[in-house]
Amino acid sequence: MKTKIPFAGRCLILCGFILLASGLISAKLADYQIGTGNEHSSKAGSENIDVDIIPAHRGIIMDRHSEILTNNILVAEVKADRVLLRSIDQVTYGLAYNQVIHSPEWQQTADPQKREKLLRAKRNELLNHARRKFTAEERAEVHRESVHNDAAANVLLQYDPEVCEEYYRAHDKLVAELIARFAAKLPVEQNGGKIMTAEEIADKIGQYDKVAQKKAAEARGEKSPVQITQLIYLLKELNLEDADRLRETLSAAHIKGITVETSLKRSYVVPHMLTHILGCVKKETHAGEGGVEEFYNSYLAGTPGRREYHKNARGQVIPHEDDRYLEPKHGLNLRLTVDMRIQGICEEELDKGLREHKCPVGCMIVLEAVSGDILAMVNRPAFNLNTREVITPFATYEYGKYTDRDKKINNGDRNYACQTSYEPGSTFKPIAILTAIDTGKVDPYRHGTNGTPITIGGAKISDGIRSGRLSTGMSIGCALKHSSNPATVKVLRHCTWEQYNSYLDRLGLLDKLPIPLPAVSNGSTRNKNREKCSEREMASMAYGYAITVSPMHVALVYAAIANGGVKVKPRLVDSIIAPDGSTYDECEHKPGDNVRVMKQSTANYILKALLSVCDPNTKGELGRGTGHTAHIPGFKVGGKTGTAEKVVNGSYISKYHVASFAGIFPLDENINWEAEMAKPKEQRKKVYVILTIVDGVAGGGGTAAAPIFKRVAERIIKLENIKPTDPAAYEAYLRKQEEAQQQPQKQQ
Repeated sequence: MKTKIPFAGRCLILCGFILLASGLISAKLADYQIGTGNEHSSKAGSENIDVDIIPAHRGIIMDRHSEILTNNILVAEVKADRVLLRSIDQVTYGLAYNQVIHSPEWQQTADPQKREKLLRAKRNELLNHARRKFTAEERAEVHRESVHNDAAANVLLQYDPEVCEEYYRAHDKLVAELIARFAAKLPVEQNGGKIMTAEEIADKIGQYDKVAQKKAAEARGEKSPVQITQLIYLLKELNLEDADRLRETLSAAHIKGITVETSLKRSYVVPHMLTHILGCVKKETHAGEGGVEEFYNSYLAGTPGRREYHKNARGQVIPHEDDRYLEPKHGLNLRLTVDMRIQGICEEELDKGLREHKCPVGCMIVLEAVSGDILAMVNRPAFNLNTREVITPFATYEYGKYTDRDKKINNGDRNYACQTSYEPGSTFKPIAILTAIDTGKVDPYRHGTNGTPITIGGAKISDGIRSGRLSTGMSIGCALKHSSNPATVKVLRHCTWEQYNSYLDRLGLLDKLPIPLPAVSNGSTRNKNREKCSEREMASMAYGYAITVSPMHVALVYAAIANGGVKVKPRLVDSIIAPDGSTYDECEHKPGDNVRVMKQSTANYILKALLSVCDPNTKGELGRGTGHTAHIPGFKVGGKTGTAEKVVNGSYISKYHVASFAGIFPLDENINWEAEMAKPKEQRKKVYVILTIVDGVAGGGGTAAAPIFKRVAERIIKLENIKPTDPAAYEAYLRKQEEAQQQPQKQQ
């Protein structure tokens, strides 16, 4: 039977049916995407990969005798990710759950699948309510654009900003009320002395004031300087049991954007000691801040591990072949050169001395002269490593509440020993003397000097009220014994500026400290052009003015004198140790670290002169030395006093001094550094260099600083059982001390 419709017509009809069917299918797909696509995409998104960060143990720090100084304590911290908390797809999970659990339908069923269906329906209802309401023309336009450009489909996911803001605030309140229950369990001092309320937590998450300022600026067409914080720390140091409960609560409540991470809190065993050597660890970043914690952070920190696992929409872990586990690499350990026994002695005696002189500022450094090992370092003010309380010799203060002599807030952060630039005064005089001797410009056994006042560059240099007594001729060493300014200048005048400058360079006085601590960049002279130093400025430097250095610079000069003439690089870390106990790095000196800077004969002569400084004998060459209060009967103790006027607002104030004493004991005038270093460590001679500074006293180095040195030296002698040079004299001295102690008891 033949059809009445031609072949071409039949083809057109068939094509029409095909186009109609395609259109219907496309419309259905578009409607499905618009109506339910977001639900399914969100569901798929909820079946994602979660990651647990496994913290690496931060390496421990110990002293030279392996006394542990740091601990790591497992704690948890709660953080808010504001990116997720301002995602409409994420916040609707928690809002939907919070609403649906109170519905009769939810209460009437315990079937997980039915409850999941109710939750999805409620969430979809919230999303639909938040969507922008398109007109038919707008919807058609979106459809047309999406055919040619897939990115245009994103228009379908745009929401009404006012509704979104309403959702965000409701979700912030929901999260805050939940977290506030756990905040109430934390120690009060963790949050500025009060417990965080739900309102405060919501404010911290929402940052509503900042957002309002930002919007106001944008409305005016201005760029807002306000920065919105995206990662917000809500709770810190939550115990692990509460952390687990909080995780479960967040998961059950379908709250996204809040994470509870386990971390290691750094704790210090003796938090009031070694403040500036150890430094601390920032709670926010877990990175070292100051001291060896910062300098060796890459060694100490280790590398965190991670565990990746899949979860379904209900928060249940799903075993998956792509789950991954990466084991953490724990940090390396540090063994310091510090001796905590000596550190404790120095802390006690410095505080005692500062209290005696009613002075809140000072420092003490103890070096071993041959090895360059730093055995102790004390600074005041300091701070408690665990609580951040400010430590002074008189009391402790809440962080931010201590005001120093200059009426400024002082939190004890400054390492006086390494970060202070000061004019060292007379402790600098040995450099002038050794320059003249080492260059051969004077022969200390043939030439002499005198303390007669001298005028240079229009300025008179004298010894003040002592000028008359010191005006007679004296040996070069006697210039140090009595700390004579004109006598020292006259010795240095045999040298040129170039020669003196070369010894400043040799001793590293104008270089940055080679030490793994925050330090002054370098020393400096009053005239920044060191090639053109006037005769007056050079004379001032001879007795420790017109040049600024750090206390550590001065201590290293005395170490070079004490060890026979070698500038040693200070050692603060004795070794780096792997977690398994093996040695990663011995941290020994490298070639070029230690350099001979003067002849051994020069160092020996200076040592004899420093010994005379501490001579208590009133007879002999012009009587006792300026440092006689540091003398310990039976021992050879040498040193040099220093008394420099303080600079306040650019002017010298004669009322207040920086009083210092650089002491050496037991003093051996014939030590040979090269020979000592050739011996095993335990057989080398131990020579202690102790620099004591009291900043801001009326007295001088001999009355304020030298007695503190003496008390520390006496306690180290007993601690290390150091043998006296003259046992009989030492025993007589001890008997005299015992009798003095018993006398008050008899009177009572």
